[in-house]
Amino acid sequence: MSACIAVSNLNKKHRINERFVRDIAKRILKALKKDDAKLEIVFLSDAAIKRVNEKYKHSDKATDVLSFELGSCGQVLISSDMAISNSRVWSTTPEKELILYVIHGMLHLFGYDDKKIRDRSRMSRKQDSILEMLCANISLSKVLTRR
Repeated sequence: MSACIAVSNLNKKHRINERFVRDIAKRILKALKKDDAKLEIVFLSDAAIKRVNEKYKHSDKATDVLSFELGSCGQVLISSDMAISNSRVWSTTPEKELILYVIHGMLHLFGYDDKKIRDRSRMSRKQDSILEMLCANISLSKVLTRR
């Protein structure tokens, strides 16, 4: 069985190449040996992800990534506003930051955690190795499309 991945962009401020992100997510699943996973990735604004964070995590602030297990399907919610803003803070590209958030959310779905220092270090190493593998094989420049 192969992966089933849906990608949608509900943040109209930024144009996401949904097909390209889906292809990237397939590569991430393959790297994680989760080829048969069902996954939904949704890009939101800061305001929209804040509402979800308040409702389900009881935190009154926007966040970068939220992950939810929904039965047999995983859902990753990403603030594209925050990714693009943070790309300037971290001196990286918006495309790379967006894909980093995709990886981070997917790792949460498959048992990685970043609450404790040791777990955060493990997750960070895995995240970096996947990002490095992706960047070595493809250009992430297609993540965002221009208006």
